Amino acid sequence: MEITKPITGITLSALLQAAVQCQQAGKLQEAEKHCLQVCTLFPNLPDAFHLLAIIYAQTGHYQAANDNFSKAIDIHPTRADFYSNYGNALWKQDRIEEAIYYCQQSLALDASRAETHNILGNILLSQNRLEEAVTSFRTALEIHPTYVHALNNLGNALQKLNQAEDAVICYRQALKLQANYPEAHNNLGQALKSLGRLDEAISHFRSAIQLRPDFHKAAQNYLEIDPAWIKPLDGEKLTLRRYSEADAEYLHQCYKNNTFMTQYNHYIPRHQRIEDLAIKLRETNAKHPRQLKSIDWIIIKKATKQPIGIANLVEIQFHHRRAEFLIGFANPENHNKSYGLEATLLVLDYAFNRVGLNKLITVVYSDNAFAQKNSLALGFVQESYLREQIMEPSGNKFLDLYGNGMTLNDFRNNKRILKLSRRLLGFDITRPQCLEDN
Repeated sequence: MEITKPITGITLSALLQAAVQCQQAGKLQEAEKHCLQVCTLFPNLPDAFHLLAIIYAQTGHYQAANDNFSKAIDIHPTRADFYSNYGNALWKQDRIEEAIYYCQQSLALDASRAETHNILGNILLSQNRLEEAVTSFRTALEIHPTYVHALNNLGNALQKLNQAEDAVICYRQALKLQANYPEAHNNLGQALKSLGRLDEAISHFRSAIQLRPDFHKAAQNYLEIDPAWIKPLDGEKLTLRRYSEADAEYLHQCYKNNTFMTQYNHYIPRHQRIEDLAIKLRETNAKHPRQLKSIDWIIIKKATKQPIGIANLVEIQFHHRRAEFLIGFANPENHNKSYGLEATLLVLDYAFNRVGLNKLITVVYSDNAFAQKNSLALGFVQESYLREQIMEPSGNKFLDLYGNGMTLNDFRNNKRILKLSRRLLGFDITRPQCLEDN
């Protein structure tokens, strides 16, 4: 028999069901409204206060959540789920000891609650009490062998214990049970990356992003090992490829060209022996840009297959998705042949479309008016003028710098780049491209 308030004709079960459905659908304002109705009509109903507490915890209103958890427990002090969910909310408030206490109280009432063991495991994991966390997750799985969240969390604990192979097993089990689990895909990718199995890792990072397009952590993880980082950039007249040992002689010539280096970069060592430079290039080429936080290209003229310049992304910040861009041609005769423009467009396409950066920065010496003019004409925005910012290597004088930037949004809306890329590359590089295009 349903409980009904005569003045409304609304059944208790209908109100509670509506609240639960809204909460599960993420309609938290509606869920809160229904819960408050129930609490008003039935002030001694613990389930309503408990659900209201969960809603407040989800929305970050922790004091209201705590108050309603307490009300629910006061009305029904033997409900194990009330204690464990309160513990979970206290953990999110960084009230660790209280959170552990309430989880323990829950288990004292009902030791068979897999959910409570999982919550306690997460709390312990956050405190790096790894062995205890593993025990809690394994207990949860003994009770509930198909508990996908506990499998995923056990994998996380094992990763922290440097047991990546065992973590992989956990994540794969979770995904076998629930293939559309983005967190498990991302975590499996992390474990595989730590084992050097990059192709497999990439596949799972892609799956995580496809399942949840706004999964920024997975996108960052993908960005760090995307094979596009080391692929050559191919244009109509030019190819840009990573430095190799064979480039030592050409780079040595560039570094010895004082006129060129004065405008390109004052701080690259200029007089290394070619043999030493070759060794350095071999060592660098064996590493991924994520390790170096930079990538360097030789600019090759297709017609002659000879190097004519260099380009770099340096100070790559994977988390912030930004880098500094440099480009230069040692021989002045190449300045007015659209080579610089084509090479720049290739790097812009690479940075914004291929590896997902959000901002490029150029730093131009104040006496290089030609480079500054070209940067602004292409769509970089001057963001600063830094007076006497750096000391030149000789120590004779301080140098002023222009600081220019281009964001992804600037790039997407740049009509000049659209026209130039169509003319010089044969396609519009401002068009957004998806991961599958890499």
